[in-house]
Amino acid sequence: MLSRGGRGSVVRVVLRTGWKRQLRRMFAALGLRVVRLRRIRVGPLLLGRLRPGAWRELTAKEIRALGGA
Repeated sequence: MLSRGGRGSVVRVVLRTGWKRQLRRMFAALGLRVVRLRRIRVGPLLLGRLRPGAWRELTAKEIRALGGA
């Protein structure tokens, strides 16, 4: 748990594989409601401030990190 407040809590969950629905179902099984999910990385790539639906070109270093050398 990263933080807890009057309006809810912030939890960090790391998934190696899976879908957003899987997370929502897991939390629902615990009686908890997921209000927002945010992806922060894809494999070795940090998404930073990249908005949903936006894209950017990969750097040569990122391509190598993905195994596409």
